[in-house]
Amino acid sequence: MRVAIPTDGKRGLEDTVAEHFGRAKKFLIYDTETKIYNIYSNPEVSGEAQLPPDFLHNQGVDIIIVFSLGPMAYNKFKNYNIKTYKAIPGSIFENIKKFEEGNLGELKEEDIF
Repeated sequence: MRVAIPTDGKRGLEDTVAEHFGRAKKFLIYDTETKIYNIYSNPEVSGEAQLPPDFLHNQGVDIIIVFSLGPMAYNKFKNYNIKTYKAIPGSIFENIKKFEEGNLGELKEEDIF
């Protein structure tokens, strides 16, 4: 399973989750089977025409962990069958661990704005 998390840092799993999904500088994509991750630039922030949900879908992402989403991004993820989970304050590593333990909830209506 491939999990994507928005981040503004360069320290990999030690970075924190970006506050705003669409304005995040990077996306860390973590493979839960191989335990390997890659960091990609957010195509929208770097001036490319591709929207982040489309980019993450093309990267084979199954899950995204975020604090909140706008309605357009949320609907795109829903249409791509990419599940959206609510991030907790802390590092990307902590969020992945909580997800793998089943301790992160899916985004709720109040997280979409």
